[in-house]
Amino acid sequence: KQWYQRRVRGNETVVSNVIRRVLKIIREENEGPDATSFSEGLAIFFRSDSKSSTIGRKDLQDNILNSIVELLAEQENSQSNIISMALEHIHANELILTYGHSNTVREFLLHGRKKRNFRVVVCESGPSLIGHKMAKELSEGGIETTLIADSAAFAIIHAVNKVIIGTHTIMADGALRAPNGAHQITLAAEHFSVPVIVCAALYKLSPTHLCSYDQDAFNKMIGPENMLNFSNTKLHSKVLVSNPEFDYVPSDLIELFITNTGGHAPSYLYRIVSELYHPLDNDLDNMCVEELDDENT
Repeated sequence: KQWYQRRVRGNETVVSNVIRRVLKIIREENEGPDATSFSEGLAIFFRSDSKSSTIGRKDLQDNILNSIVELLAEQENSQSNIISMALEHIHANELILTYGHSNTVREFLLHGRKKRNFRVVVCESGPSLIGHKMAKELSEGGIETTLIADSAAFAIIHAVNKVIIGTHTIMADGALRAPNGAHQITLAAEHFSVPVIVCAALYKLSPTHLCSYDQDAFNKMIGPENMLNFSNTKLHSKVLVSNPEFDYVPSDLIELFITNTGGHAPSYLYRIVSELYHPLDNDLDNMCVEELDDENT
């Protein structure tokens, strides 16, 4: 009953995506003309007192566990697989712009620095200013790095060869739930026809579709402490501060996704979604409700 907690927030999509991958594994291992139903397959895997299926409880558990081990290995190696493609996308004497702080993007750029000389412009990414950390780490790695204010991105992006960013979530249609401020960077890049490349592992690819106007489901509001000085208590009583953590970036602003399985255009992601997830597992909240209803009847 507790294999999925409905209290998991919609914006923590990696947790939901991994659950969907495991459910897909159970469905595939339990399919066939003599296989049990999906709910019985779950019972066989999680309960020691469940009835044996036609392929045998022990065999089913072993097959599922082996597949989960392969899934874990895929996720552990995802960043290294992305990094290994850096030299295919970074060329000598390029000027690259990035936004926010992404471990994958950082290692991607540092790997490219081993055989390429290029420069990087980092936006400071207000109000959190995590771009300062990114600029420091790239500079320490031997990359010529320039830190700029977010408002200066439009003025400099015409000289940039490409934009490379990370993201929190990739939507099924290729849109992004990216760090707040990323939308303005991608809009500026589109204006000057600068390609935008997103580095992200496939465990961030979600089968769901979310829209920017549905802020309750899409976004996450965080505290205003990095925007306001709490010492000014008189001001706080008169001001309501909205500080969203994410930006919605439409898929038509993205040129290429670099994932652990290679480079993919946004229009191809629907195919990957169908390979990774079963359509019945897309809405996990409704699955929980239906499962509880079945057990109560």
